[in-house]
Amino acid sequence: MAGLLKSLPPRATRQSDSAIVSKASRSQTVPSTVRGDGKGIYDKISTISAVVSTKLGKYADQYLLLRDEASVVDYFRAIMKNGFGALDTETDSLDPILCTLAGVCLYTPGQKPAYIPMHHISYVTGAESADQVEDSVVRKCLQECEDAGVKWIMHNAKFDIRVLFNKLNVTVSCYWDTMLAAKCLNENESAALKDLHLKYCKTQDTEALTYEKLFEGIPFTQIPISVGYLYAAGDAIKTWELYEFQKQYLNRRNLPGPFEVFRNIEMPLIPIVADMENTGITLDVEFAQQLSDKYNAILKEREAKFYEVLSMYSEEIERYKAKNPNHKLSDPISINSPTQIAIILYDILGLTSPDPKKPRGTGEDILLALNVPLSKAILDYRETAKLLSTYVDKLPKVVNPKTGRIHCTFNQYGAATGRFSSSDPNMQNIPSHNKEIRRMFRAAEGHVLISCDFSQQEPRILAHCSNDQNLIDAYKEGKDIYAWVASFIYKVPYEECKEFRPDGTVNPEGKKRRDSVKSIILGIMYGRGAKAIAEQLNCSTNEAQKIIDQFYDAFPKVREWMDKTMKKARKTGYVETVWGRKRRLPDLLLEPYEFQMIDGQPAEFDPLSFDAPEEVSTAVPEKIKAEYIKRLEKAWSVEDKRAIIMEAKQRGIIIKDNGGIIADAERQCINSIIQGSSADLTKIAMIAIGNSEFLKERKCKLILQVHDEVIAECPEDYAKECAAELSRLMVEAAKGKITVPMKCDAEITRVWYGDPVEV
Repeated sequence: MAGLLKSLPPRATRQSDSAIVSKASRSQTVPSTVRGDGKGIYDKISTISAVVSTKLGKYADQYLLLRDEASVVDYFRAIMKNGFGALDTETDSLDPILCTLAGVCLYTPGQKPAYIPMHHISYVTGAESADQVEDSVVRKCLQECEDAGVKWIMHNAKFDIRVLFNKLNVTVSCYWDTMLAAKCLNENESAALKDLHLKYCKTQDTEALTYEKLFEGIPFTQIPISVGYLYAAGDAIKTWELYEFQKQYLNRRNLPGPFEVFRNIEMPLIPIVADMENTGITLDVEFAQQLSDKYNAILKEREAKFYEVLSMYSEEIERYKAKNPNHKLSDPISINSPTQIAIILYDILGLTSPDPKKPRGTGEDILLALNVPLSKAILDYRETAKLLSTYVDKLPKVVNPKTGRIHCTFNQYGAATGRFSSSDPNMQNIPSHNKEIRRMFRAAEGHVLISCDFSQQEPRILAHCSNDQNLIDAYKEGKDIYAWVASFIYKVPYEECKEFRPDGTVNPEGKKRRDSVKSIILGIMYGRGAKAIAEQLNCSTNEAQKIIDQFYDAFPKVREWMDKTMKKARKTGYVETVWGRKRRLPDLLLEPYEFQMIDGQPAEFDPLSFDAPEEVSTAVPEKIKAEYIKRLEKAWSVEDKRAIIMEAKQRGIIIKDNGGIIADAERQCINSIIQGSSADLTKIAMIAIGNSEFLKERKCKLILQVHDEVIAECPEDYAKECAAELSRLMVEAAKGKITVPMKCDAEITRVWYGDPVEV
């Protein structure tokens, strides 16, 4: 059968727009926002339309509104002729499964940006607006473009791909995602289309005219087509112009590393993640209800415990109330009120916050450090309340009514290191220490879950980056790296540093040594200092520092690599992963101290001599800078530095101490390389898994990603062979780049973190 784009006659021979059959008779369910608000919603949308027309009316002659089949076909023909174009969708929600597709935005060079309305409704009658394009027309045109290999440019392509798949049953491919490209160019700035376009492209706009600013939350399906197209068509041209800008800079010649990451990791990953989100995961609602009952009972017990502990201080509380008639304490005192908790801890009990910057803090770290019965009772209550509100009671509410599964959103560039994040719900922060929460998720009937995670992924990356032969050899020999390193540091046999004895019983001393070294290695990679590691190990800072020094003595190549990396980063302002992903750390380039004259002070004003010439400037003389820097560098304590800075201020000079900012950036250096390389490796593995014909044939599909772990759902009959294939693909993802052999553990279960299944 001839394709739609090929079968229709040229535009001149078709009927006029006025002859198009109206779609007004095709009514649909009227949204409550239209029915229930009456004149209010009418006035609101009328006002919004007037504002949009004012702000975007200048584009009226520059944009096209395609309301009939013939003009739509013509436009897609132009796209096919060019071989590329920009594509965007407009919807009434951010749920690609449940949303309504309002319309499609298009642009290709040689044509005006265009909008195809499909499912707008009248905010007066609630019926579909007249003269809109049928789904079938857009579906056929998109399919023919896909068959012809059209290169689509999109912004946040994964969303549009999912919308078009779920609403039109058509699969489109993305050639260039401007959002991901923006993150590869600069991971530290906003990736919003309007912000990027305003910053980098020539435009008539004077501000980032976002949907929220223009339409105030009104669903796009309710926006009149006559003004909606002015916004929608603009998205297409903005995406294209941003692409034109990006390709000048993000290429193999200018940025080989980021380009390779963009073309070979981020772009191929889009359809894999889109499919993963569409598939979703099953929630055991019945088990969730059981957990809800259990944890609500625990919550009541812990709340009662709080009031029991609080009753010990009833006399002190009453005395405080009597002395402070305007107190903010309720009756009973609310455990959920930080203000009231602060009054109890600091005003009534007379405790001192361990954090000088938060003298009345009630956060987890502060309550832990206070370590009194009341703070422990509060922490226990909060832990349970968080489990209920964030997971146990919330997750059943986000089960998709259409699929019966949970479909979260995975953000490919969720962290500056390139690591994934997830939202709605956040599946990556589900606590691993509480296995009951993860057991709420189960495989579909007749299926199993296959969990595959890299063993010691980040320490292996560290061994590769540092090129420490001892560490590399240990991994090649299949050693438990933490126990093996512990044997070097503690100078005892390897077997005495293992967590378990040969007979399977726990070896307490071995476990202690191993855990200490594990904390040290992970602390080094995460940029933690001796103090932070000491707190984790529950030992003195000196003890922690001693172990750290012993580690560096045993493995000098690690220290050498870290020093070399830090030195280079201080010169360039960035670090790179094994695969070339850049992590920009501009704070590394800051001067330790920045000087500025207080406004109005004279140029050569010497705060030490009080000689003041008549000429005025904001520049601080180099001689004075040098003198203050010398004094600051000799200062023994924070207090001494603060005194010097205050002295300078009194004499007309503001000194900004960037030491803390620079130190934070330095701590991120090594972590960014290790974590970023690990993220790249996991993504490469996911691409291989998603493209595996072996797994596709057996209907084994990825459903979750949690840092170094991926979870797939598979028919039980194929579980064993698919588990082996998943492990193989993950291990092989590192070949050619990582000199250290990778290891992947696979487990087959019916529920996440459940008991292994024999297959």
